[in-house]
Amino acid sequence: MGPFGELVGVDVVAVVGRATSPLDAIDAALQQVVCPTLSRLEIEIPERHRIDDPARVSALLQAAARFAPADLVVDVWGDCKDHEIPIEIPCFQRATSIKLHVAGLYLTPPAGGVEFPVLERLSVAGCRSNDMNMVEMISRCPHLRVLEVRKCWGLHTVKVHSPTIEELVVDGWLTNLDIVAPVLKQFRLQATMERYFSVLFSAPMAEHLSWSFSFHHQNIGIGEISLWCVRGLTLQTKESVHILWLDIDFAHEEFLVDSDLFQQIAPLPEFSVLEIILGSYGHVFGAMMLDLLGTCSAILKLKVIMRSRPRTQACPPDCLCDESPNWRSQTIPLMSLEEIEIDGFHGTGHEVDFLKLLFRCATLVKRMTVRISRKLFPSDIGYKEMRNILEANPSVQCYVYRSSGWL
Repeated sequence: MGPFGELVGVDVVAVVGRATSPLDAIDAALQQVVCPTLSRLEIEIPERHRIDDPARVSALLQAAARFAPADLVVDVWGDCKDHEIPIEIPCFQRATSIKLHVAGLYLTPPAGGVEFPVLERLSVAGCRSNDMNMVEMISRCPHLRVLEVRKCWGLHTVKVHSPTIEELVVDGWLTNLDIVAPVLKQFRLQATMERYFSVLFSAPMAEHLSWSFSFHHQNIGIGEISLWCVRGLTLQTKESVHILWLDIDFAHEEFLVDSDLFQQIAPLPEFSVLEIILGSYGHVFGAMMLDLLGTCSAILKLKVIMRSRPRTQACPPDCLCDESPNWRSQTIPLMSLEEIEIDGFHGTGHEVDFLKLLFRCATLVKRMTVRISRKLFPSDIGYKEMRNILEANPSVQCYVYRSSGWL
């Protein structure tokens, strides 16, 4: 029995470095192993023992490769002054699962085009890499079914073109997402997107999606010159239905749009439900919503949650938010839209006009639900206009709620 457990004559070995010099201890422990091949090899060096020499990590991976493990887990932390010193991943001919958490270290695929012939699961996290290295690594795994890429520094584009991948997890700071995976079934994405980002997604068999985008640059607007910005975008699958959530806020200043939201929405998997958290704060949002709905014209359900200040703090008369008032007379076809829900209706003039717009465009809508602000009362003009609009559409099931219950 050695200091790290029974390392002789076993099929599964876990080596955990917790000594003063963990790399030396691991080297000594590995020398005790006499099995030519291992089912599982796990190496862990705690964060407090950060490694400042990439060559030591490279030698450690080479030592692990000599045992040809079927299942490999390596968890180490780097503290290198030169982050560009590459560490080549050796080939693990028997490995069906590899998990590499090598924080702060620069990984590259093996030289010479060597493949991982039976690898089915690959997880890479915390390392430094680049776009081409990741593409090449994936191409070396002809039977890869599960891929996880988490917080890899220097990786701006995740490009996965694979005929075998069934499950994909991506977490990072990205500029581009390029997925072509004909048998992909599950995809989880947690990403902060740069200002100029693009999405290409082709996965016709995808069943379970969980996408969450946050935006480092908030001036991602709608239109050529906009007062609106998108703070977050989430796409999820719930009960086999793809739902897109958008968090849109009034920006309080005019800016030139340098990234078009609509170009990013178009390549997304087809979604049938659109839910918007709208931080209008009393500003006119009709033109922006008209443009957005024109892009999402195939949706079956629309929900708009309005975040607004009290009516006493509405935008000033000279505000630029209503510089394109012709939206009040325009119409776009929303022939698939069957259900609409508006939450936080204050009864302002432009909200009433937006309600008219929805009925004008969604001529086949079956159900309309309006949840009104506690500050809106039956004696108010906005309330009466809302009721008149609902009553003018007797074919639609219309419901009006206060936060405390039925009206």
